Amino acid sequence: MKARDALEMLLLAAVWGASFLFLRMAAPVVGPLAVAAIRVTGAALLLLPVVMLRGDLARLKPWLPALLVSALLSYVLPFLGLSQAARSLPAGLLSILNATTPLWGALVGWWWAGERLSAGRLLGLAIGIGGVALLAADRSQIGSGAAWQAVALCLGSTLMYALAVHHAKRYLSGLSPVSVSAGSLGCAALMLAWPAWWLGPQSVQGPTLHWGQVPAQTWGAALGLAVLCTALAYLLFYRLIARVGPTKALTVTFLIPVFGMLWGSLFLNEQVSASMMASTTVIVLGTLLSSGAWTPFNAPTRTAS
Repeated sequence: MKARDALEMLLLAAVWGASFLFLRMAAPVVGPLAVAAIRVTGAALLLLPVVMLRGDLARLKPWLPALLVSALLSYVLPFLGLSQAARSLPAGLLSILNATTPLWGALVGWWWAGERLSAGRLLGLAIGIGGVALLAADRSQIGSGAAWQAVALCLGSTLMYALAVHHAKRYLSGLSPVSVSAGSLGCAALMLAWPAWWLGPQSVQGPTLHWGQVPAQTWGAALGLAVLCTALAYLLFYRLIARVGPTKALTVTFLIPVFGMLWGSLFLNEQVSASMMASTTVIVLGTLLSSGAWTPFNAPTRTAS
């Protein structure tokens, strides 16, 4: 991987790590549907004018079916799932579970794209699953039925992400990254904006709020999700997919827990436990092996002299 790609991956990990901080701030106040709707609508409003200025808006029409599927896989389903999970789980734990995305990516790549799963990659999948099991064994983090449901939602959301990147590589490679992002975000906004507006904020922290009663801090967190963690982040992500491929691009998620735990500790006073650190290490190791980013079993080939 080139230095430029590595630096963009580090920036993307920092931004996406902040998304779990913003989710924890916004989702308990206004609910998962509102958070997801604000996130995709705000990002779409930022990116669609860019596509219009580039003269590419008319080009999106033939790609509409693929963009609708991309909207569901990339935004609608995972954003709803993660926003709901954020009502029960801390930001650091959310970011650790999000690191399972490349594990799903390896399985989806094998099932859908015919990518070969070597012994090392299979071992990585097993290790990564073990890391999730280690995290689940920590009763101080996951002890209630609601927390277990939130974990299941996180894992389902990361599966959607894995499906989304392979779908984009196969069916949307003829569009630029900004067109893919703007088109799929626009489709997601059409699906979510009206239901969210009609239902209004769904708070779990007190009486039901009207839109005019939503605190400024909550609006700031939701807009941070839209501008930084969606519009900017997905531009960077689709650029990485185009340059290094979907499987390697998904390895950005093994850096996200570092930033997720850091931001949660700094801004929400969340505790980082030894089991969280251990499970993160195990999941990262499994991710490196399953994605093919590290192949310790392949000895270098020597040429005869």
